[in-house]
Amino acid sequence: MRPLPARVLLAVIATAALAAAAVAPKPIFFLVGVGAVGLLVTSLSTSRRPLTRALQQFDTRVVHVRLWGSPPPGCRGVLTVTAVNAIGAGVHVFFSLDDGASMHLKIAQPKDPEFGSGSVIIANARYVQWNGRKIPREDTATAVSIALPDALVTERHPVPRMNPALLKPEKRPPS
Repeated sequence: MRPLPARVLLAVIATAALAAAAVAPKPIFFLVGVGAVGLLVTSLSTSRRPLTRALQQFDTRVVHVRLWGSPPPGCRGVLTVTAVNAIGAGVHVFFSLDDGASMHLKIAQPKDPEFGSGSVIIANARYVQWNGRKIPREDTATAVSIALPDALVTERHPVPRMNPALLKPEKRPPS
């Protein structure tokens, strides 16, 4: 779920559950309310992490993505980052394809991130999911690399350049 709707939903659930606990003191209402508050606080605090901030630089930009050294499965076109969210120890990145389809990348417990000019490389993660399916681990490859098409990356983590012909043309106002 995208960050803002998730936070609004958690705030509504927390408010409703705690109000219900005040009116009808049942333990379940209190537990649901406290749980929702906990998730909301975690979501708000993780948006300040360096990895989340680094990934947010790609918002609405075309990127090149590699998962364990390979392109994402079933990726039929250019990926544009639409949102970045962190819940607990996981990072969620949402993409859209040029045909309007939505894609979701989940990086569980990312470790050893490197931030470059126009690139973010995550050396290791507990697991990586693409649209709900776990991607098989490659021990010799980095877990995730996301880079702008023109980004310079280090020799340690090479990312192939994207074909410029695949990029969306810029929309220019009529003159």
